[in-house]
Amino acid sequence: MYQKIKKNKQKPIQYQNLNPFKETEKKYKFYAGIQTDFSELIDVTNLTEQQMQEQGIHKNGSVYRFDYPQGVIQVKNFLNLNDQIRICKLCMNEYINQPYRTNLFIYKEEENFDKFIVHDDNRYHFNNKIRWANVGYQYDWNNRHYPQEKTQVPDPIQEISQRANNFLQLQNHYQSESVIINFYQSHDYMTGHLDDAELDQDSPIYSFSFGLSSVFVIGGPTKDEKPIAIKLDSGDLLVMSGHARRCYHGVPRVIANSFQPKENPFEQTQLNGNFNSDFHVFNYLSEHRININTRQVYKPQQEQ
Repeated sequence: MYQKIKKNKQKPIQYQNLNPFKETEKKYKFYAGIQTDFSELIDVTNLTEQQMQEQGIHKNGSVYRFDYPQGVIQVKNFLNLNDQIRICKLCMNEYINQPYRTNLFIYKEEENFDKFIVHDDNRYHFNNKIRWANVGYQYDWNNRHYPQEKTQVPDPIQEISQRANNFLQLQNHYQSESVIINFYQSHDYMTGHLDDAELDQDSPIYSFSFGLSSVFVIGGPTKDEKPIAIKLDSGDLLVMSGHARRCYHGVPRVIANSFQPKENPFEQTQLNGNFNSDFHVFNYLSEHRININTRQVYKPQQEQ
């Protein structure tokens, strides 16, 4: 599901025999030497009232609700820069360590990933082999289900998901039970998929973006429906609720050099061991994207 871009040696992009979802994914992927057509990418901050009306987007302050797919909500600048740095510092320093899991747990212990580690006082410390971390209920990626093993969802993540639910008032009770933290390098992408392993398919998924901007695509319950493409910026909240909770979605593109502000506002410090300061976290986000998505696994009466 989580993949890196392969160079196509400037061959023309082939769209024959692709379903509408795959065709849209391919349209926005990065290909060396080929310019991407972003003309249909929805950047809500640049739409006129007429354009929003034509595209079925309803604005109320910083909240944008989409008619298609029903249940998609985007909140611009939901988290300010200080909140973004605070949360991502925890992701980089704490949530990649036991008792939480990352993709590295599937490899043999004797394998050496030192070549993927960046340790630079002027940049950051991070093992770029880490693609995801999982807190809360530990999702079984091979068998696509949730076993009973779980860790406590950290309070800072619980807080922002509760804040999102209270802000949008989507349901009376919301408890973040499983959290996936995705770490993207600038040319990585996430192929289209359904989040259908949770027994609770009614509660919304709250998705928080940090660092580089991205192209998020979401369509229907099959890949035969053409998706829309939405630009997500750092600090944005994207919600999949209602019908959209059961729709195919993915991230075909991370947009390089898109993190704002460009200049690091935090005082430069040296790495304290492997601990990233605010300065280092900002540097990481200027080169990468972090996504935190939270969901309920069980309905209250089903909780194990």
